[in-house]
Amino acid sequence: MRIFRTLALTLGMGAFAAAATLSAHAQGDAYPVKPIKLISGFAAGGSSDLITRAIAQSLGDQLGKSVVVENRAGAAGLIGLDAVTQAPPDGYTIGILANTTINSLHFQNKPLDAANRFATIGRFASSRILLAVNPSRIDVKTLPELIEYLRKNPGTTMTSAGHGGLGHLGLELLAQDQKLNILHVAYRGAGPALNDVVAGQVSGMIIEANAALPHIQSGKLRPIVTVSTERIPSLPDLPTALELGYKTLQIDSTFGIVVPPRTPQPIVDKLRSALKAAVESDAYADSQRKVGNARFFEDAPEYKVWLEKDFARWGAVIRDGNIKAQ
Repeated sequence: MRIFRTLALTLGMGAFAAAATLSAHAQGDAYPVKPIKLISGFAAGGSSDLITRAIAQSLGDQLGKSVVVENRAGAAGLIGLDAVTQAPPDGYTIGILANTTINSLHFQNKPLDAANRFATIGRFASSRILLAVNPSRIDVKTLPELIEYLRKNPGTTMTSAGHGGLGHLGLELLAQDQKLNILHVAYRGAGPALNDVVAGQVSGMIIEANAALPHIQSGKLRPIVTVSTERIPSLPDLPTALELGYKTLQIDSTFGIVVPPRTPQPIVDKLRSALKAAVESDAYADSQRKVGNARFFEDAPEYKVWLEKDFARWGAVIRDGNIKAQ
């Protein structure tokens, strides 16, 4: 009898597993049947929000259902990421993830823990970034000239969109690499920081190219170098730091889509296909070309590896610079 009971139990478990697999595939086939919520950890109206809304529109077109953006700003995006992590894993709550957000985990002494925090769908956009100065404060035109100026003038003030953000860490990276003493002045947001650079209250900053461009065109801001991996289309003559031989000074503000952990694989696969098609669509390409952002599709496995490498890279900069949470 014991043999028959064991066999019956085994058959029952096999039937349950088969039913669960069929159910997951059925979810994937039917998905989506209602609007999808895309959570952004950043405030409405900023450059990150504009990227979010552009991909939401294009994703909705591909999936045949509305993708509605919900802004949950705060803690460098961690509030929004936590909301995604805690949502039901049914594909109807997805999130936008910037590498600024994962870097902020360092300041809370938290690991990336990607397996339990989220599942990756793909990486799809990058804001091009440059280093610029107020020419009335620092009259230099190239990165070597700027480095020489900073070496001769320790404590020169530079700013960024906020403490612990990519602009701040980029300045710290430059200071560590070239053994400079730069005084970072933290602002709450790129707008106020940029305004004070233009006004001459601080000397320069690392900033997204599309925000700096109007001031560059007016002559109030001078671009020194592109710190993204590729040149900026609207500033084609501005070299990258990599081209100039500064191999460590590379900063990419990138964005991807993630979902709650344990989201069924068929739904993950459908979202990956939709994201790839969305990025390749003419409407999305046009929207990103106008604001100067790079667009691409990096699939889930590669995106996860990139996140882990980027998290480790900036963690080393934070530790070496002894940068603490504010």
